[in-house]
Amino acid sequence: MTPERWGQIEELFHRVVDCEAEERLRLLEGADSELRREVETLLSAQESAGGHLRDAVRAEAEAATRTLPATDTVAGTVIGPYRLLELIGQGGMGEVWLAEQKQPVRRRVALKLIKTGMDTREVVRRFESERQALALMDHPAIAKVFDAGATPEGRPYFVMEYVPGVAITDYCDKHKLTTQQRLELFVLVCEGVQHAHQKAIIHRDLKPSNILVSEVDGKPMPRIIDFGVAKATAQRLTAETMYTQVGAVIGTMGYMSPEQAELSREDVDTRSDVYSLGGVLYELLVGALPFDFRKIALDEALRKLREEDAPKPSTKLRTQAAESRTTAKNRGTDVPTLVRQVRGDPDAIALKALEKERARRYATPTELAGDIGRYLRHEPVTARPPS
Repeated sequence: MTPERWGQIEELFHRVVDCEAEERLRLLEGADSELRREVETLLSAQESAGGHLRDAVRAEAEAATRTLPATDTVAGTVIGPYRLLELIGQGGMGEVWLAEQKQPVRRRVALKLIKTGMDTREVVRRFESERQALALMDHPAIAKVFDAGATPEGRPYFVMEYVPGVAITDYCDKHKLTTQQRLELFVLVCEGVQHAHQKAIIHRDLKPSNILVSEVDGKPMPRIIDFGVAKATAQRLTAETMYTQVGAVIGTMGYMSPEQAELSREDVDTRSDVYSLGGVLYELLVGALPFDFRKIALDEALRKLREEDAPKPSTKLRTQAAESRTTAKNRGTDVPTLVRQVRGDPDAIALKALEKERARRYATPTELAGDIGRYLRHEPVTARPPS
């Protein structure tokens, strides 16, 4: 991450850390989505870090400057056969660059440059073990992953198909998609994830910023990115490493499954992706996640994730007051109408996807998409007992 970007994160963090909730929300809403996500990750861990968090932020910024000189990540830098053209995204795991590949084929790609501090050879080895399975994936909703390697400074990188687009939640809000239109778009995402599962690939970090939407022939088309990257960069966790890896390796709070919150994280299967899809669905319905992890300590957030059931989406809409008016406006309706649209079957579908017990979740993304299809066709859904 560039020193300039860390400066932006540090500045916004110090502006909002002592603010009241309403003022903090106002300041965060004025930031771009990736900057806001970085700052929210720091805020969510504030209590567990105690009064040392400000110093930790400054230390991280200084470390980023020391370990990654600005000249190493500027447009024009050559990494292997790739020439960096433009910084197009940043997140908890690292930076994403638009790059140009000249050999053996000439094309534009997205190069994800992972943060320092990982076992480079082990990360690349794990990716290599996944490469064959990744090569088998061929679905219009999945961006292809091409290559992996490491920079001379020891930073792992992954090369993916370049997908122009915006996060699915941002696209839906910008275009004021109705609840039905959002559900129809979400079904395409489920189909892509199901295809990956059939090839024995689990994503492990499904979230809106990894589901990009662009228009093809005037229609929105989702593309899922980062398949295989999450597993390759996964590391065995301890209590000491959890804080630094939230939002990057173990998953993203709000979308990661309860089983991913366990320290071992060894018992993760395709139903973990179903849970993450449930988090995305919940946000598409009500404009917010079931729990606000920004206001609680990390240990409490993980306990809540493992033990507390999500409120019904319709209940969330009724209780978030001013935010619900914006949510309804982004869906071309008013709050009472939106509550009626979400109450009932959509409530039940979202909560079944978000079940704490995996055996009670949808077993596959296809089952989740099937119930949404039945709802859209006004047929009985499996998420609730027949009347």
